[in-house]
Amino acid sequence: MFTKPLEYIITKENLLNAYQQISKRSKGLDEVSFQEFDKQLYKNIEKLKNSIYDNSYIPEPLKKIEIDKSHSDEKRAIGISSIKDKIVQKVLYDNINSYFDKTFSDKSYAYRADKSTMKAINRVTQFLNEKNFHIIKTDIRNFFEEINHSILLKIVEKEIADKKIVTLIALFLHTGGFQKFDYKEHKEGVHQGDILSPLLSNIYLNIMDRYLEDKNIAFVRYADDFVLLFQSKSQPLKELPKLKKVLQKIDLQLNQEKTVITHISDGFTFLGVHFEGKNRYIENERVQKKISILHTLAKQNDGFLEYITQLNYVLTTLKNYYLKIIVKNSTQHQLLKDATIESIAQKVFLAKESKKVTTKKEFKIFLEQIKLHFLFDVEEIKDTTNLIITKGYEHYLANKSYSKSLNKVNKKRDQYAKKFADESTLHINHFGIMLGISKNKFVLKEYGKVKQSYPFSKIKRVIFEGKGFSISSDLLKKCADNNITVDFIDTKASHYASLITYKASLSQHIYKQALILNTPKQLELAQGFITGKAKNQINYLKYLNKYHSFLDEKIVNMELHFKKIKSAKDREVLMGIEGTISVSYWSALRLVLAQPFEKRITKGAKDIVNSSLNYGYAILYGRVQHYLVYAGLSLNISFLHTIDNNKPTLSFDMIEEFRTFVVDRVVISMLNKDEPIKLDKDGLLTKPSRQLIAKNIKEKLSSYTMWRKESRKVENILQIQCYNLLKAIDNEKKYKPFIGKF
Repeated sequence: MFTKPLEYIITKENLLNAYQQISKRSKGLDEVSFQEFDKQLYKNIEKLKNSIYDNSYIPEPLKKIEIDKSHSDEKRAIGISSIKDKIVQKVLYDNINSYFDKTFSDKSYAYRADKSTMKAINRVTQFLNEKNFHIIKTDIRNFFEEINHSILLKIVEKEIADKKIVTLIALFLHTGGFQKFDYKEHKEGVHQGDILSPLLSNIYLNIMDRYLEDKNIAFVRYADDFVLLFQSKSQPLKELPKLKKVLQKIDLQLNQEKTVITHISDGFTFLGVHFEGKNRYIENERVQKKISILHTLAKQNDGFLEYITQLNYVLTTLKNYYLKIIVKNSTQHQLLKDATIESIAQKVFLAKESKKVTTKKEFKIFLEQIKLHFLFDVEEIKDTTNLIITKGYEHYLANKSYSKSLNKVNKKRDQYAKKFADESTLHINHFGIMLGISKNKFVLKEYGKVKQSYPFSKIKRVIFEGKGFSISSDLLKKCADNNITVDFIDTKASHYASLITYKASLSQHIYKQALILNTPKQLELAQGFITGKAKNQINYLKYLNKYHSFLDEKIVNMELHFKKIKSAKDREVLMGIEGTISVSYWSALRLVLAQPFEKRITKGAKDIVNSSLNYGYAILYGRVQHYLVYAGLSLNISFLHTIDNNKPTLSFDMIEEFRTFVVDRVVISMLNKDEPIKLDKDGLLTKPSRQLIAKNIKEKLSSYTMWRKESRKVENILQIQCYNLLKAIDNEKKYKPFIGKF
């Protein structure tokens, strides 16, 4: 029996030692990071110790996330504990593990010192060599999720003298977790991801192990995956029902789909290794997964040294497991060698292209640090290194040639995109114009005379600006039937109305939008909009700083406040952060602009910079509003801006992340190139100036940019983001803001 009392193991020294060993990467539901805990380390440790002593300690609910299961499309639920709970679990594990481990069967290989998958495979080979050719291969259905807490605690209670330790273990077992915003009770099972869980699972299954030992049955178990081996053909059929009864006593069942009785001549697979006759080899699916990992490593943006560290880790896992089973120079061995060569060559190409590494001599120095000898013979390494560098350089030279061709193609694409942008929008901005339709054409009339006509099929948007125009009801019906938006802008560059059809499915989404209000989801969405806006402002300044090099202080200040967005507790705090970042942004642009610019003015501006920006935003507003409505969203229910029944405040939310990329960059570029933008005697933009800005904004919306590794039209990105917002509201996915490539 484990006789140490709780006070003997929960000491300040043990807690500090455990703190140094726990994972430093993840935060629990309380959002306390390793670094934050460290700031008042000794105070936190003392407080933790005292809470356990006075019985006031309660673990935090776990943060539940899902990760992909290996070799499956299914998800695995993982629980992330808080820093303080990890510390307590680590102390418990360090003290009771050695006691329990001595009680375990030597045929149990998971989560134990001096045990491994490779040793489990070798033990199976040993039993086969002893002519145990009749096999039951199986695993336990939902093992980690179905462990009975009462049974487990009774087992632990028999082995641990101090019941306060058992109570502490019970606390960790019973604590539930939050998945997104829903609390999940934990009535059975162990939390995958918890420090104590592997030990507790072995304690639980030791009942089965001891039964098999008593029956003198050869077996090898790795967690809930195990194989039983017999010399007689009749034994598997006789023992399988008995094994099921043993498991039933501890509320477990075998996985029927994965339970098979077989003979070594027919083969079986255990821990990714296939045994058949005298042969054993790695499943091709697992080899392909390793090959996929090698390819993925090369595509990441890490530097060459980070890549080498990760690659060496993969090569080490191959050496310690796969390469002990894979026959040298076999097809699988050659596939791994080829994939390694291609991976490193790809990294050479990327480093050469980005000019992070420039000479073959430098590449050779880097490649000497890669553990190629794990996979290649020593005499092969020199030729392999030269081959890798040659392949990388060939790719680089070929890509330079391809890039020239692609640039030519893209240039022609952009010419047509600009042409279509100009042709697809009807912009009416002078007095006395009447717009109607005739024979599938838009017809412009001035004082009753036809001035111009446009093929109906080519028009996507109509903008009326100013006053003194008229439109026919037939035209409005035609626009409604064909999803053509009609936007209205006043003489002060304010977008005041849109005529949009009611075809979009609104009612169910209005309800879901309303349910989000005053919940953590609302704050999450608001943070997304501000993250997109602020990040684009920072990136634009970095782009400008390449040429001006005096914006460093502004950028650093913005980045410091940018880090606070994620931790903002409410919208008011969030808007305060946004305001601080924007002040730095506009003051930075004042240093760059060739035109006089004192401060940002949103209404009643009489200077050329603010007037141009406001007009550009008015053009953009219409497109944002159009795509929000056709995504099926209510314009009057917003998450960042205060709801105003008289204003489409959701449009104000969505436009935030597109302002800088679509309008600011275009307008500031025009002003600095001294394009003919002028104000009239009333301090308003002249008609030619408005036409020129509108033309450039429309061309920007129709231009192409790289987004999520694809070349996409900016307007299409805007449309996609509106649908992504819908999916976020429906809880189908997390909303990720648009970050432009400047």
